[in-house]
Amino acid sequence: MSEPSGPDTQDAVEAAPFIAELAAYFDAPMDPGNVGRFDIELNLLDRAESDALTMALQDLSLMRAYGGVVLDDGNTSDHHVYLTRGPFAGAILFLCHNGEASSVVFASLAEFLDAARQARENDAWLTDFHPSTTPLHRDQAALGSYLHALLDSDNEDDEAVVESAILSLAPVDMGLLMRLAKHRNFFYAEAVAGQIALYPAAALRPIAQLCSEHSMPQVRWAGDSAVTAIDQLG
Repeated sequence: MSEPSGPDTQDAVEAAPFIAELAAYFDAPMDPGNVGRFDIELNLLDRAESDALTMALQDLSLMRAYGGVVLDDGNTSDHHVYLTRGPFAGAILFLCHNGEASSVVFASLAEFLDAARQARENDAWLTDFHPSTTPLHRDQAALGSYLHALLDSDNEDDEAVVESAILSLAPVDMGLLMRLAKHRNFFYAEAVAGQIALYPAAALRPIAQLCSEHSMPQVRWAGDSAVTAIDQLG
């Protein structure tokens, strides 16, 4: 009998190595120093706690799209989430509740655990050890294809996923950037302008200018910053 095939099967195949990594992580003894340190936002979960909180957050599109598994609960309503599928499989998303866009903050579970170690050793908040900017995705072509597919589907449920992915996007694909900047969801344009401000290039001026002329003030401000960053290139 042949093996079943199709999108669901492919998703399962792609997720398998990351699910195995998670299983090994939860099977290992928990470092007691990583539990109950609410003063520094550090409280890693065991398997049962993770399962319960992951299920409670399954209504969130980010959790469903990325196959998210919650790793911690620092009593802040924000969580670090291990991603098992999609372009960021194996990476750690910081799931925000306060209106800020959620984004990938660590490329691997090992990086997240190292940040936890540093927080503990320095008696500092875990979030202090997030990178200052969201790391760019290692395969920009794959990320671009993923975003184009989400834009093509035009599903409002995916908008939080698109917002999170833009923050890992290098601003080089002019067609994709223009689609995002002109989208009805103005948060896309704001995020695009933010990426241009971080990684300016003269060729990006038309998109930065478009954002600076947007009807929404917060997009205009981000666009102005992007134009300024390009101007400073000389």
